[in-house]
Amino acid sequence: MLITLFIISIIMFSFLLYYYKRMSKRIFQYMAFTYILLFGSVSISVGSYLIYTADYTWVLAAISDNRAPDSHSVIRNSLHRKLKPEIKLEAPVIKQFPELPRGCEVTSLTMLLQYHDIDTDKLTLAKELKRDNTPYEKKNGIIYFGDPNTGFVGDMYSFHQPGLGVYHQPLYELAKHYAGENAIDLTGQSFQSMMASVSSGEPVLAITNITYQPLPASSFQIWQTPNGPVKITKKLHAVLVTGYDHNFIYFNDPYDGKQKKAPKQAFIAAWEQMGKQAISISR
Repeated sequence: MLITLFIISIIMFSFLLYYYKRMSKRIFQYMAFTYILLFGSVSISVGSYLIYTADYTWVLAAISDNRAPDSHSVIRNSLHRKLKPEIKLEAPVIKQFPELPRGCEVTSLTMLLQYHDIDTDKLTLAKELKRDNTPYEKKNGIIYFGDPNTGFVGDMYSFHQPGLGVYHQPLYELAKHYAGENAIDLTGQSFQSMMASVSSGEPVLAITNITYQPLPASSFQIWQTPNGPVKITKKLHAVLVTGYDHNFIYFNDPYDGKQKKAPKQAFIAAWEQMGKQAISISR
């Protein structure tokens, strides 16, 4: 309807503008000028609204992959435009302790898979998750360790040995092992994309930090890895996002196995600070 109104307004604006100076009677010029202002205003207002509410995430993703967008992407794009004002999904709540002190990521993935009725558990996923077995070493104040983009770094089962966690790519690969093509990597997309998944009944695993708000620069450090330098924080954390409203983001926290909420803008800023990492599973 809005697109039709926009097109009609453009046509009328162009028609009246063309004939404005060709009208001999001043009264007709005044009338034409009034309608030119009217249809011009409508065109600008409706056009601006259409541009503002459009979501081009699927187009940008297709361009970056050097391929045409498929029908699945188009369908998901339509969901972005119809976000529910608020939603809270009921997903399994699982605690990472005591078995997996550093296992927030696989525990969050377990909650995501079990939500979709996929039979697995956190200890199974912990064994199956890809590892980066680069040993920890510190020389001249420089830390040499594994790359969380490649696999889980360090000891997941104990705080007595060095360790960190894992980023989205190994988690996405493990999710694909269980969910196939229904696994979706939302990393790098807008937070709107994450909310679109949740709005359509699909929780999202998000990489954040344990405070759920932006961290100061002092909380980060640079490690040297086999793939080059990587910026990390020991406050790395992962949760399963299950809902949102105007003020809050709702999530299942594997740290203590509880349903929690955090201020929306702070949560988004923390997620963006960690590289906009997120994965989900479509129905």
